[in-house]
Amino acid sequence: MIKRLTILLIIALLAVPSMAQKGKPEITFDRKTINLGTFPAEDAVKIVHFTFTNTGNADLYIHQSFTSCGCTASRIPERAIKPGEKDSITVTYDGRRRTPGKMRKSITIHNNSKDEMIKLYITGNMLPIKEKEIEAVEVEE
Repeated sequence: MIKRLTILLIIALLAVPSMAQKGKPEITFDRKTINLGTFPAEDAVKIVHFTFTNTGNADLYIHQSFTSCGCTASRIPERAIKPGEKDSITVTYDGRRRTPGKMRKSITIHNNSKDEMIKLYITGNMLPIKEKEIEAVEVEE
């Protein structure tokens, strides 16, 4: 019994270094905040791309993403990102039914890297819709 236990312990100890050598993916974004600047409400739909690289040494998987508001949607890669490979997360902001002014929306990314949860942000300032001037017309009575 002790001989069997010793053999199992040796096998387990030999397996630990090989598991550690597999590595871990690491997600590195070009930027985590994209500023849309000041834009008119007539041009309220904005699409941005958060570009990233897998700087680790194992396949990167992005499991899901959550946005802080119904006016923001995100699309994540549905495949493994190999070490050294680049890809992007597409984020669409739709401010058509939103109050003009400054905004800051977050996108939470869940993945298998050492930073399992990452927050990305889009910011900007939407101007109100310009009112059109109407010429007064005289009506004869």
